[in-house]
Amino acid sequence: MHYLFETGHLRVRPFKAEDAERLYANHCEEAVKKWIPNESYADIAETEGAIRFYRDCVERKKLPYVLAVESRESGLLIGDTGINEVDGHPGEVEIGYTVCQACSGRGYATELVKGMADFCEKVLHVHRLYGRVMRGNDASVRVLEKNGFSFVRMETGAEDDPEGRGMLVYRKELR
Repeated sequence: MHYLFETGHLRVRPFKAEDAERLYANHCEEAVKKWIPNESYADIAETEGAIRFYRDCVERKKLPYVLAVESRESGLLIGDTGINEVDGHPGEVEIGYTVCQACSGRGYATELVKGMADFCEKVLHVHRLYGRVMRGNDASVRVLEKNGFSFVRMETGAEDDPEGRGMLVYRKELR
């Protein structure tokens, strides 16, 4: 398997077709639905379509650049990470990440964001990285802060905030 980068506990790679069931299950977890409500898939068929799209984007080196995250210990798909463009700001991207509930609380998200930020800087030549977190998601705020992200502002009325909690925006300069 071709890994794009590895950390102490994780391996990050392009998605494979056989990841669909696990990706679907991870995105059906309550924490994902609560904190990233627009990231759940309706069914396996939609998940399979998303994986084809992600693979195509990675192969063509275009955004969104979404990758599979697996445990080095078990080899299981335990999450995903990716970046997408910040509209109208070339060289600036927003990072996203999930880690399944069974692996939460072990520092994997912090490790993943550090690895992805390094990958973005060295391989994708990103200058500025943003993280947006729904207000109240204190665990994700800590992940960003541990990785050197600084609070910039709060957004309201975002389409990925259907309950109107507000989105906390963080930024990290990579160069």
